[in-house]
Amino acid sequence: MRDFVYPPAPRCGTIFFGCAVLLLSSCSEPNAKQKSTVSVLVEEPVVQTIKVKAQDSSKTGITDHNDARTDWMFSIKPELDFAIKEEKKAEDGYHIWITLNGVRLKLSLPIKTYASDKATKEVLDHERGHVEICKRIYENAREFGSKAANGQIGKTFEGFGADRKLALSNAIQVAAQEVTSPYRADTSQRADEVSSNYDLLCESEDRSGQVDKTVQEAFAATQEKSDGVQRSSGDSQLSATPKK
Repeated sequence: MRDFVYPPAPRCGTIFFGCAVLLLSSCSEPNAKQKSTVSVLVEEPVVQTIKVKAQDSSKTGITDHNDARTDWMFSIKPELDFAIKEEKKAEDGYHIWITLNGVRLKLSLPIKTYASDKATKEVLDHERGHVEICKRIYENAREFGSKAANGQIGKTFEGFGADRKLALSNAIQVAAQEVTSPYRADTSQRADEVSSNYDLLCESEDRSGQVDKTVQEAFAATQEKSDGVQRSSGDSQLSATPKK
């Protein structure tokens, strides 16, 4: 189970950082007019099953007590269009403000199941449930990405640093985090929660041959818990409201 990561960006332009990419484009004129745009490219999920021999098991965490493991990553690679709204040099350092005008997102979902050559069919079926959970959540990736990006369009983000380069890098990083965090909550975080409930259901009783049913129940349990938290929060707010 892996979360996406994105690196801080040192400057506007197009910058590559190994397997995680943050693409940046900017207009440095404070009063520049740009059309607000959000576009989302959703790649097909890629699922791999990797057989692990006994002598290689320690490298992947597969042991006699854990015949298989599934890792996933809800990857989000943002390209940000922004304008520099204001910048100033002060005694404490450099301050810069950027306004987000557009976002282009590239979403992907690589899933890898590492399985010992001793893994039984029941074990492999169980891991298939984790794969199915991720794929079901990813079906709504475009909606989640669009919502996350549109929620930040037009907002201004401040960056601070010892010099202009560092201040701009910080502002871009803040903007990128605000764009990607909601997507993480809707995908990676939810996948972790549903998968945890899925494991609990499988541990409580024999679920052999019931992968799809158990996955569905895991989603239902997660939603029920979420609804309960929301109701509890609402009740707390009501009790804290003074009576007129």
